[in-house]
Amino acid sequence: MQDEHIIGLTGAEVAERRARGEGETGARSVTKSVGAILRENICTLFNALNFAIAIILFMVGAYTNMLFIAIIILNIVIGIAQELKAKKLVDELTILNQPRAVVLRDGAETEIEASGIVKDDIIVLDAGRQICNDAVVVSGALEVNESLLTGESDSVDKTAGAQLFSGSSVISGRCYARVTHVGDANYANSLINEVRKEKRVHSELLDSMRKVTKFTSFLIIPLGIALFTEATLLRHAAMYDSVVASAAALLGMLPKGLVLLISVSLATGVIRLAKRRILVQNIYALETLAHVDTLCLDKTGTLTDGNMAVEQVVPLGGIADADARRLIGAYLNASEDNNATITALREYCAAASPAGAPTPAAANVIPFSSKRKWGAISFAAGLPGGEGAGPGAAGGAVTVFLGAPERILGADLPDQAADMMNRGLRLIALGYLPGDWRDEERLPEALRPMTLIALKDTIRPRAKETLRYFRDQGVEVKVISGDHPRTVAAVTMQAGLEHWNNVIDMTAIPADAPDDVFDDVAARFTVFSRVTPKQKRQLVQAMQRAGHQVAMTGDGVNDLLALREADCSIAIASGSDAARQIAQIVLLESDFTHLPQVVLEGRKVVNNVTRTAAVFFIKTIYSVLVSFFCLALNIPFPFIPIQITLVDACIEAWPSFLTIFESDTARIRGRFLPTALGKAAPFALAVTGMIVAFSLIAPFPEAQNRTVMYALLIAMSMIAVVRSCVPFTRIRAFVCATMALGTPLALLILPHLFEVTAVSAPMWGWFAVSLAIMAAAAAAIIGVQRALAARGGQRPRRH
Repeated sequence: MQDEHIIGLTGAEVAERRARGEGETGARSVTKSVGAILRENICTLFNALNFAIAIILFMVGAYTNMLFIAIIILNIVIGIAQELKAKKLVDELTILNQPRAVVLRDGAETEIEASGIVKDDIIVLDAGRQICNDAVVVSGALEVNESLLTGESDSVDKTAGAQLFSGSSVISGRCYARVTHVGDANYANSLINEVRKEKRVHSELLDSMRKVTKFTSFLIIPLGIALFTEATLLRHAAMYDSVVASAAALLGMLPKGLVLLISVSLATGVIRLAKRRILVQNIYALETLAHVDTLCLDKTGTLTDGNMAVEQVVPLGGIADADARRLIGAYLNASEDNNATITALREYCAAASPAGAPTPAAANVIPFSSKRKWGAISFAAGLPGGEGAGPGAAGGAVTVFLGAPERILGADLPDQAADMMNRGLRLIALGYLPGDWRDEERLPEALRPMTLIALKDTIRPRAKETLRYFRDQGVEVKVISGDHPRTVAAVTMQAGLEHWNNVIDMTAIPADAPDDVFDDVAARFTVFSRVTPKQKRQLVQAMQRAGHQVAMTGDGVNDLLALREADCSIAIASGSDAARQIAQIVLLESDFTHLPQVVLEGRKVVNNVTRTAAVFFIKTIYSVLVSFFCLALNIPFPFIPIQITLVDACIEAWPSFLTIFESDTARIRGRFLPTALGKAAPFALAVTGMIVAFSLIAPFPEAQNRTVMYALLIAMSMIAVVRSCVPFTRIRAFVCATMALGTPLALLILPHLFEVTAVSAPMWGWFAVSLAIMAAAAAAIIGVQRALAARGGQRPRRH
């Protein structure tokens, strides 16, 4: 019933507040804008270097040598398309979950978009409503769920004068509240805005490519200028020849195909996960999660599905079971509460009343309050059922009470109660009183016990299997929750968490405690209870300081700080809007048991890229070494850009891109860049030695000499590909066969395009002998590497 003294704002007052900037604006979106996505994918050092080389080639008319730029453009398009798709899905989720509010204006209740709220608006809140703005209760009382803000699943009573926080929701009751904050001043938005600052992605693949690009960028500009200047001033070469030769040396240093391979591999994994209702908002998060060694889970909404289920019902005597079920059913039908407990009871008692039986009308309702820990509903007429139907069967009034066992039953708890509480079950007791009861301050002395009901948090069906999977994979799982220690421990025990009883109550740790305190706590405990939002972040930071890669799951505003800090952030789609926006991975089915699928996809990417990356780095290594050699001897770089592009396409790209669909989900061992460079070095050094020898000996005229060197480069690169494909599968054998046939075929069909000459018998002789020497040299270097690795593995580890 509306309070006649509260009329809300008038239309003129609303317009006045909007003019003063006191209208609702909401927190600015945490997701990237379209402009930011375009800028981050286009404006990179890697792209700048490649486009600069392409522009110079275009200026001298070397159009056929510009084909490499197609790889760069394709890489940009893939990155932009994937990020735009992720942004669209998150924005759609945001719109679908956009709340509406009921406000009191000009004395009338009106439903509006939450964005229409202004400061000092009187909002009308009742069961099921989301609180969109910070407010103060003016009239009435509420029971509020603040779990998305605090992590505590227990409800909180709010009466006149109490502060309401945005991001919480109403469980029961009804009130009028005056809006105190709008926009960024709201509590929830202040947390969101604190994490809006763009976070650098932790990705070994991305970081490795940044290192390679940064290293080559230091060389490309001075080397390019030196090579060009030497060609024009010392060798008096034509402008076209000087630019083309210099460009070929520089292009070889940039592993264009590898960047594209990583993008395509990750995008392929993202598409596969999207079909399984897993949204990857940052493609590198796929690889990051594959490297994670510590996974932090929330309890409510992650290990559990946020619902409760009736575990056990204990009749307390004094009333027939059928009568008890009728009374419980009547209470649930008349109750306006919508908390998890009432929902679980409704599901359990769905068949309590006979089909078609009329539901008695409630004469008086005392809503459940967490402060007094009970609620009651009176019925003026007896319940249906005829003779023996229990209290009220003769037509008299009856009142049903529901609440905490210690309130409804007093000290007369059944023997099973202690055991059920030790198992972490939540107990609810029901009693009845013949007659009407309207006193909200006390319980009647003649209250009669009826039923004791034990409820449990619903553990996700595959939670045990998922936790066992991570344990087997060497990933340590920790649970961070705002709930009571006993509750969290019981749930983690049921979920099958190892060391579930290794729990700490974080209220004992001050928020301003030094880092070493959090370092010690994070290392020693597995389950963390009653954790504040800032403590969640401090725990994640402590784990990172210990050298761990940390993934964090969350669904509420209270998780934002930790999600922002974690190496990989994972949001539950049914949670808060802000959590979905900031997270790198969103589980659209709101089920953390899908996480192993993300890990497996990440492993496929890392393992496949690592296996083939060595082929790409061969060109990078020999291009750098040969460029210095050419500069020292004042000779041109032996290859031209179009020849480098053929190697990119047929020997690097074709085998690599065809094998990315293989399902190599083995655990990731070793680091990407050292592993890839180590595998590339023997072949790169062999190619470098060959070029140096042919350049010094020059057994043929320039054109024929270049053709033999190019043929040897192709052959040695093919050997590296074949080696990477061992052990052979059908697809790997197919790749090697088509590569070996296709590359020479391209040279035979288009010899003028690739500027190669016909191969004479002497040239074939030099080719055969040189290839045998190069293969032997590469094999010798590989042998030395293995010997050094074996010796290093025998060294005792330092503790």
